[in-house]
Amino acid sequence: MVWEFYSVRRSVASAAKPNHAHFALAKLEQKLQQRLFLCTQNVDDLHEQAESTQVVHMHGELFKSRCDRCSRPPFEDMNIHKPPSGLPRCECGGRIRPHICWFVEVPFELDRIFGVLHECTVFMAVGTSGVVEPAASFAARVAGRARRVYVGPEEPANSPLFTECHLGNAVEVLPELLDAPRGI
Repeated sequence: MVWEFYSVRRSVASAAKPNHAHFALAKLEQKLQQRLFLCTQNVDDLHEQAESTQVVHMHGELFKSRCDRCSRPPFEDMNIHKPPSGLPRCECGGRIRPHICWFVEVPFELDRIFGVLHECTVFMAVGTSGVVEPAASFAARVAGRARRVYVGPEEPANSPLFTECHLGNAVEVLPELLDAPRGI
């Protein structure tokens, strides 16, 4: 059932293309280079398609898989696994699973994310509900030290934590905001 679920998502995501918001962030990365830390809760590869090169996928990557037993690193996997062909297996005999952080698991690179938040001077959240933890608490972690900007279609649940809320479709708002004279 797990592979059926993720195979459908892989099929749908493989047809998706980045939008103007993804390209705006890639352009910002080119400008700021190492000073931009792009962390996403999304598991698609749209940031990479837009040519962002340093993306941290805290909830994993849809087009990667890993062994549930050995320490083999996650690997590119575009396969659509459909039963009854059998479950994919690792050389060690373990089962291959999607490289996705499930609800009971700790998000990937969380220590690195917390370290960057500790140094952050501008924090931006785009299109999040402000409910899913631990990402919902990131704005609180930088409060008192960083400018906190939200961009999205509606106020997130944690909106009081932001110093600015720019409501609207990120595809329209984000490119304009990042190109504005004050900018980010």
